[in-house]
Amino acid sequence: MARQSKKQRGKETIVTESVRTLEVPQPTTDVVTEKRVITTEPEIEIRKPGTLAQALTEPAVAVVKNKTRVKRTVQKRRVA
Repeated sequence: MARQSKKQRGKETIVTESVRTLEVPQPTTDVVTEKRVITTEPEIEIRKPGTLAQALTEPAVAVVKNKTRVKRTVQKRRVA
């Protein structure tokens, strides 16, 4: 073996090989499910007379109103 000079003794060469992998992306779809829940709840409203003369002669009246509420729930999931 030949003797190495002092300059070359400290140098180390690292040999690396690059490995390439070719990945084909899979098609994905988003599945969206939407649910609607419609509820009807009673709401009580107190109607008072508009003027002072009516307030002195007529009492306040409680009226029941139906109030509908729509609640939506949306779920998303990804399917490969």
